Amino acid sequence: MVEGHNLPGMGQLPDLPEARRRLGLALSTIRHDRWVVGYLRGGCLQPIAASEISRRFMVSHPLLPLARLALFERKPTVINSVIETDEATNEYDWELDWPAILYAPVAERGQRPIGLLIVGCRQDHWYSDDDVTLAHNLGASLAPMVAALRGPLSRLSVAETAVAQLLSHGFSSQEIARAMQADDHRAQTLVDNVTRKLQSVSTRDLMLRSIQLSRMTW
Repeated sequence: MVEGHNLPGMGQLPDLPEARRRLGLALSTIRHDRWVVGYLRGGCLQPIAASEISRRFMVSHPLLPLARLALFERKPTVINSVIETDEATNEYDWELDWPAILYAPVAERGQRPIGLLIVGCRQDHWYSDDDVTLAHNLGASLAPMVAALRGPLSRLSVAETAVAQLLSHGFSSQEIARAMQADDHRAQTLVDNVTRKLQSVSTRDLMLRSIQLSRMTW
């Protein structure tokens, strides 16, 4: 993994785009149209990263019953449905409306979950045992990253959280200014604040552990 970015006016920033790229590659073997990973806070999920750029998918939201079940049982929970999804369905309710959703706890082996990975398909799909196994192992691989990020990220404001998401997609400070409809000075200030609050996170913290693809026995 490459070293953190050195944008004008910034200190050393962990390589968020590379971490997100690695996670995307790890998930590429599981069929999906969207994924979200986040940490647990007060009975809610606070997203850290998502497959797409959207502020609404980065807002803290209450855990749904099957998500809570996955966390309680400390193993993935799957929704497999044969119901066709209406294209007009409200995208905000994708966990309720999409026919295939997979919840995987983010946790060290034998420890209580600290986060959750959500993977979903818009169209009919049946998540296999191999998919569940990979998601379970990926949840363990993500645990150090989520543990390192949840403290610093919890100190970000709403605007800073949006900036952190844009940085993870490789946006420059100038591109962030345009995306947020802010002037360059405001955008640079937000970027500097995010960098300062993420100083305790190293690039090494964001590296995924090797993922075992072999079948597991629950």
